[in-house]
Amino acid sequence: MTTRKRIPPLQDDSFNAVPTLSGTSFESLLTSFGSRAFFKPSPPEPDGPFRWRSDIVAGSGISVWRTQYDANWSYSSEAKLEALGLGFLTTGVADMVIGSREAQRTPSTVAFMSPATLRHHRIRTVDGNYASVFVLFEAKIVAKVLTSIFDGPAALSTLDLTPTIDLSTGTGQALHQLARGIVSGMHQRQLLSRSPKAMALLAEAILLLIFENVPHRLSDRLDRQIPDVTSRHIQRAIGYMRANLHLPLTVIDIAEAIGVGRRSLQLGFRNFRDTTPAAYLRRIRLDAVHAELLSSENRLPVHEVALKWGFVHMGRFAAQYREEFGIYPSETAKRVLASR
Repeated sequence: MTTRKRIPPLQDDSFNAVPTLSGTSFESLLTSFGSRAFFKPSPPEPDGPFRWRSDIVAGSGISVWRTQYDANWSYSSEAKLEALGLGFLTTGVADMVIGSREAQRTPSTVAFMSPATLRHHRIRTVDGNYASVFVLFEAKIVAKVLTSIFDGPAALSTLDLTPTIDLSTGTGQALHQLARGIVSGMHQRQLLSRSPKAMALLAEAILLLIFENVPHRLSDRLDRQIPDVTSRHIQRAIGYMRANLHLPLTVIDIAEAIGVGRRSLQLGFRNFRDTTPAAYLRRIRLDAVHAELLSSENRLPVHEVALKWGFVHMGRFAAQYREEFGIYPSETAKRVLASR
């Protein structure tokens, strides 16, 4: 009987942390996936002991799958879901058939996979190890972004999205950083329970980055002329932001609320406010943090107030706060505490 190497721990950081569940049989792995499994599996190669680690964290429209295996196995998709997954490998290789295309996943690429078009996926270990992080966006979020981009319904399965891109490209690096933010936030529970505002913006940003930069059948439609918007549109957008600041708003939400396209809204903010909608939204959320820290009724620590208003990276938040108000948020909190 073949003896396989023990799966070693991965580098302990927010993206590559060791999954929490484990087992020694293929059946126990499938049980851990439970009802979330959208695929039809084939047993490991060769038959024998099968060591694995896995965990799945699910939030509002997004789930993160982290997995490790010590044997080759494969699966095909049975689902018609227009969801979209981003796959990152730390160790190993995977051969895919997506639609009519054949492609290969490696640690130097990010893969784009939809259950609706994934025909086959074969996992191959390297030196007895395979480790993957998979971020899955539900169909409703994908459809919302596609509708915004193309001003009407556009099915993910008809895009014929390029299956992989190299992580060394600008788009690849940006996707990797955004995915790290989602994986870290969901596994630390920050985005799930305490910052849905940040979760919504991250999800929108990563899907927009994909559909506007990864080649597909409708890429030529991205160059169409953008309708102009007026200063009145921008005033309405700002009013909507302020009135709904408590909600997990995205740029697409704001554009839909005032009846313009997302790209038109972007151009309008550039022309009339010399900024972007996302940057303006961040600015008024900083105002909300500042007001709450100044309130004599506030009892929350600075990081909790920041999370509440959609700021996840505390170092970046502190720098943005200081740029806006001239002092660090911790100094604001200390001054209010001293005055009580």
